[in-house]
Amino acid sequence: MSERQFELSDKRRMGITAAGNPFASRWVLFCHPAPGAGGFDPDPLVTDTCPLDILSFDRPGYGSSDPWTVPPQPSPQRWVLDVQEFLETCRTDAESIGHAAYRDLAVFGWREGCIYAAALAAALGDQVSAVAFVEPMTLSQAARSLAESDAWDVDRLMPGIDSDAASEFAGLRSRLQRMLAIAREQGEAGLDADRAAVKQQVLDESLDAIRAPALILTSDTKERRSAANRYAKRLPDARIEVADTPVPIAGRWSRLVEYFES
Repeated sequence: MSERQFELSDKRRMGITAAGNPFASRWVLFCHPAPGAGGFDPDPLVTDTCPLDILSFDRPGYGSSDPWTVPPQPSPQRWVLDVQEFLETCRTDAESIGHAAYRDLAVFGWREGCIYAAALAAALGDQVSAVAFVEPMTLSQAARSLAESDAWDVDRLMPGIDSDAASEFAGLRSRLQRMLAIAREQGEAGLDADRAAVKQQVLDESLDAIRAPALILTSDTKERRSAANRYAKRLPDARIEVADTPVPIAGRWSRLVEYFES
């Protein structure tokens, strides 16, 4: 489960988990894949010594976050309002005792979470100093992925790992299985909400509004390269890196942390 719950103004609760350095002045906001939940750590050995405060949020219906109140329709922009309310409360509380909650923010998403990361980075504007998209998905790719019958299968998140390499990735598999188990505590509520949210045609609009530099980390498949290029074309300052590892978010986590530090 998430470390804490934040009560929103409409009385819904949002689950939040932090990792890294709790005293860091840069907060990194992590948008998990779908299905998924906050709290997944790509590489604990790297995270435990990094100088960043990494926050992840259970989207509505996953883990410790209450489901959407519908109508209106679930959407990435609607979820962004929840995160902005949390950030504003943190800022106000810190200022009330003469401190700053954070200096600036970084935002990143993994897989389907990139759609939410784009919306969040767009809305936060100049507060965001860096953005990263790991194995980004287009709306059509995300919708197709979420419609598959094996949506809860951990192998979707770590494809291409054969039996010879299984022991090397045992810890990662265990952390991903735990994330999926937590995400499923409310059944299909979170997954159904994500399925509805990715139908909203908002990704291009979000990407067009981002001004922070962006790193796009992709695996070496035709579909992933295509999505990476589509993201990059709409961003003013983006570079693509192709990862030589089956699970880039874990295999290149130290690279991502280094990018967010700079």
